[in-house]
Amino acid sequence: MTFVASAATTFDVQDPEGKYTFKITFPNGEGIGYEPGYHVENRGDYVKISIEEPWDHQNSVDVKIEVEGVDIKEWELFEKGFPIKRNYETNDEFTLHFSSGCTQLKYCGVFYTVHLLSKAPKGSANLPFILVAETDETDDFFITPTYQEIEYGKTIDFTLKKERNGIYSEIDHNEVKWIVGQSKSLSEFRDNVIIGTIDRDGVFTSQEIGTCTLFARMDGEIKDQAEVIVTCPSDKKADLQEVIRLYQLRISEGPYQKDLKAGNEWTTFGLGPGSITNLYSNLDDEYGDFTCGSYQYKVLVFLSKMQSTPGECHLLNGYDFGPIEGSYSGHHATVVYPIGTDWKKTGMVFDPWPQQKPEVMPISEWEKTFSPIAGDTSPGYRYEYNTTKDPNDYQYAAWTVASDLVSETGDLIGDMGALVGFGQCPVNILITDSNGRQLGTIDDSNMVFEIPDAFITRMGDGEGGYSWYFILPNTGEYDVDITAFDDGDFEFFVMNTNTEQLQNYGEQAIKNGEVAEVELSSQDPTTPMTLPDGSEVIPILEEPVIPESTVPTEEKGLPGFELWMTAFVIFVVMLFRRS
Repeated sequence: MTFVASAATTFDVQDPEGKYTFKITFPNGEGIGYEPGYHVENRGDYVKISIEEPWDHQNSVDVKIEVEGVDIKEWELFEKGFPIKRNYETNDEFTLHFSSGCTQLKYCGVFYTVHLLSKAPKGSANLPFILVAETDETDDFFITPTYQEIEYGKTIDFTLKKERNGIYSEIDHNEVKWIVGQSKSLSEFRDNVIIGTIDRDGVFTSQEIGTCTLFARMDGEIKDQAEVIVTCPSDKKADLQEVIRLYQLRISEGPYQKDLKAGNEWTTFGLGPGSITNLYSNLDDEYGDFTCGSYQYKVLVFLSKMQSTPGECHLLNGYDFGPIEGSYSGHHATVVYPIGTDWKKTGMVFDPWPQQKPEVMPISEWEKTFSPIAGDTSPGYRYEYNTTKDPNDYQYAAWTVASDLVSETGDLIGDMGALVGFGQCPVNILITDSNGRQLGTIDDSNMVFEIPDAFITRMGDGEGGYSWYFILPNTGEYDVDITAFDDGDFEFFVMNTNTEQLQNYGEQAIKNGEVAEVELSSQDPTTPMTLPDGSEVIPILEEPVIPESTVPTEEKGLPGFELWMTAFVIFVVMLFRRS
């Protein structure tokens, strides 16, 4: 047993099923050692945590317990079956008793259990452990090397040594039992992977790519442990074209492409394959796996598994990848780029969503449709990938303060009503409320998001223009400036969710630099649009027919852009009726 003196000591311990990692910290830095799988007669296996006998002979020690990825209200702590912490309590620091001078732990041991409730992310689990005070022995055991990084296919020779009074000696391998534990693949999407094996002579042989811990057991105790990292072989060249070939082979086409090949053409309402799939995903769960967010996840899993698979990992040697977004988070994809370069300049975007089939394009081409671009600002990805660590991207995504509203927008519309708007073609939109707060584009490259409980986003239309979507609280009046950045025609619609009337301002011509203005009112749906030449357009009021199969957003729980597509169903149905 090796004792370590420090300001604080933390052990990362896994439960017997390997579901969770428990961080057990001794803040006062007592001499600490631990042994997983320690068998106590008539009681079973425990994690034995040994502490050095305190100088003042107290029989308790301060301990902090945390469970990675688990809320503090999702676990409990028991001592010999009696609760120390219930799930409704929020304390994670305890003073725990330990056994001292106990030769038969089954009679005098102090037994604890951390119990995770079934509502925890990976279900229920238990971590049984015991605290035992031991005196620091004369022999200090340690493994050499203590830390090693090797490439897949290579081996390492490990040795257990001991030190006594400054004299070092090697332990005969016949006296040591080597154990490989805590294997973890480089990919979070691969479970139950064995990183390597070790023989009786301490020779470790790598089997997978990832990390593991070696334990040296002697006389029934774990004497020391060493960390091993197995990396991809560096002697093979990357092959991005082969990555693309496998991507196109393994990422499935969407229902749109499958039906097209079968001769069954869809009614697209003039939308692209990706957008129409998003629309149908609101009507049928079958299409939910082929929205941009779902495709992004599939591509990340594909690349992660490739990076961690021995026979394929070299294909990505020298490359990194990560989630990205465009159109002010209206669209999500994955980028692959050379390590050490700016992905916004050198990246290749893997994006099956637009055409509903696995396609790849340079980031410069992708940006033309989905500008502005950024690392994915979704909470689950933030700072997890190199593409999501740029703080400037979170300044760009200041609108994501309102993104928390996305999950609540269904309630907002249902409770207080809203003005849901749609604009399209070569125009930018800027909305100002009665207090002077603004929402939308203030110049060619910047947007502002000052109106509370409001949302706006835009998507490239593939023709140099934008499709705009916004939601405004149905409690006031708003001035809307529609500014052209090119010559062309634009359309503008507004839906009042209280009256369920659609204000259709139709298709209007506009020239570069000209501004059309609309005053939106929650009370008056007939406010005109003033065109650049001073003429006015009175909106046509329509009551759109919504298909019976449309599922309310609140019940679907749709995230991100799919929420706006739900609202857009209203407009599509109306346009289809008119055509």
